[in-house]
Amino acid sequence: MQTKKIEPGINDFKECFTDETGLNFKENSYYVDKSRFIEDAFYIPKKISLFTRPRRFGKSMFLSMLDSFFSPNPQDPNDLAKHEAIFSKLNIYKNTDFCQKYMGKFPVLYVTFATAGKNTGYLSSLNGLARAIAECANRYLFLSESKYSTENQKVQFNDLTQLNDLILPKEILEGKIESSLNLLCSMLSRHFGGKKVILLVDEYDVPLSETAFTDYYDEFKNIISNMLGSAFKTNTLLAKGFITGCLRVAKESIFTGWNNFSVVDYDNKKFSSLFGFTDDEVLKMLKHFDFEDKYPIYKEWYDGYHFGDSDIYCPWDVASFTSDLIEDKNNTPKTYWNHTGDNRLAVVAFANDPNTYADDFEKLLQGQSIEVPYFDDLNYKMVKTGSSKDTPYLWSVLYMTGYLTTDKDQSNLKENYIRLRIPNKCVHKCLKDQIALCFTRENPAYIKNSNKIADCFFNDDPIELQRRLTKAMYAYVSIFDTQKGTDKESLYHAFLNGSLSATLDIQDQDFYASNYELGDGRADIVFLLNDCIKNFEERPGKFNRKLVIIECKVATNHNELDQKANLAITQIKDKYLKGVDGKFSDASMVAMYGIAFYKKECTVKLELQNC
Repeated sequence: MQTKKIEPGINDFKECFTDETGLNFKENSYYVDKSRFIEDAFYIPKKISLFTRPRRFGKSMFLSMLDSFFSPNPQDPNDLAKHEAIFSKLNIYKNTDFCQKYMGKFPVLYVTFATAGKNTGYLSSLNGLARAIAECANRYLFLSESKYSTENQKVQFNDLTQLNDLILPKEILEGKIESSLNLLCSMLSRHFGGKKVILLVDEYDVPLSETAFTDYYDEFKNIISNMLGSAFKTNTLLAKGFITGCLRVAKESIFTGWNNFSVVDYDNKKFSSLFGFTDDEVLKMLKHFDFEDKYPIYKEWYDGYHFGDSDIYCPWDVASFTSDLIEDKNNTPKTYWNHTGDNRLAVVAFANDPNTYADDFEKLLQGQSIEVPYFDDLNYKMVKTGSSKDTPYLWSVLYMTGYLTTDKDQSNLKENYIRLRIPNKCVHKCLKDQIALCFTRENPAYIKNSNKIADCFFNDDPIELQRRLTKAMYAYVSIFDTQKGTDKESLYHAFLNGSLSATLDIQDQDFYASNYELGDGRADIVFLLNDCIKNFEERPGKFNRKLVIIECKVATNHNELDQKANLAITQIKDKYLKGVDGKFSDASMVAMYGIAFYKKECTVKLELQNC
């Protein structure tokens, strides 16, 4: 019998366990207990720890758990009633000595930059940081009335609570952001009798990712570096610091020169099962909800990550699918994880140099693993600048952001190489969707190439068109041609349609169609081009308009390409031309293109005919 519910998307640890009073434990919510890691995290020898994991793997919940455990009651630091309501039911409470010594005994400053992105300029990005700082400050309003705060601190604190609303000169806003966390730490320490502060910073790299490909990135990065450096590197009131993010970003100078700093990354064994769910945890959950028969689906769709020495399920996907099944047991699995964040970094990395990655993408989508260099100190500027066969940065980006995971077998590899694979069916689909973005207007490199392909139709240049299409296919088409029984003609048709529709329908054309009914059949692609016929001669009822009809064929071998392209021209003449006068009577010319494809090759034939 289902006695509890799943609530995906909650990042506030207290909300998972207690009601609005904070004193009554929620008995109807299912939770996976990770509280034992509180002690492990606290006893990391280094003072500051950076935890890196993909998005939606529980990083925010982890920091919120630390906040709930260590934070004292601001009105009465000796009152542990709310702590008891939560943690007396969890594993950490079994460690009596640790709880008695540390539970509710540290001032905690918790700030998240998860929502500081989606901005449109330097000042807008600064305001994104300001918004995050204001939200943080408003969680500690008791400091504005604290008898331990100085009057000057209270004035500065009140500015922080409305920082996103104040109209300030850029230099003053920058200064307030840079000193904000240090100020809040100082005020918290004073309020709690001079105790040192635990500082929690969630998703520190989101603002960096959002500005990575702007011309103000370096300037903006320095603001973040100064803010975090002031709070962590030179803060004498710091007891412990915990930071989370997807990327380590070591060479960004964010963490340069920091002492007592450690990175808990994907290879760390001690914390390998902190983020995400283990097989035992998922089986226990399914047994509770009587979904044990769905185990193979969970395994196929959401398992497969390998962190440290643990096999891990994506917790967001597991919780979301379980929630759907509670609502209706006939629900099918979805790619929940693909819609939870911005993936621009991966798309840009691929778009910068798709030829570098195409062959390995084929292997991945066929279920194979790849052996590639690993750049654990990757930074955004490296991705923006581009890559080469010796420095294929994209694989490290996809690994750090959760699209790829390590293969269990890491033997017999070159130095600094890593063996990667796609973890599960969900990510397989997500990855194909992300690659598909590179076939759209969202990818400037693809649009640039598509424009050049479109120009060939304006210029009646089949030789250049053949060259351009072949170049594009080496970068894109083969990635999708991974399944036995794939409809090859549909594959190439989709590729060509994407290349043309992405550009022609935003130019000054008034007709474009795919699979268009014309004459005695359906032509693959039909469109009109205006003002493009050389030496145009005016005739009654005719305009300087060219009707382009494209028919695609697939050859079974290289030697068959010419034959198939000519066959496509014949099909246009026999089936489609008879419909031209009725639908495109004002066109002055028809350009008939027969295009034959074989693997990554193509042959283009062109015949022109006056209407």
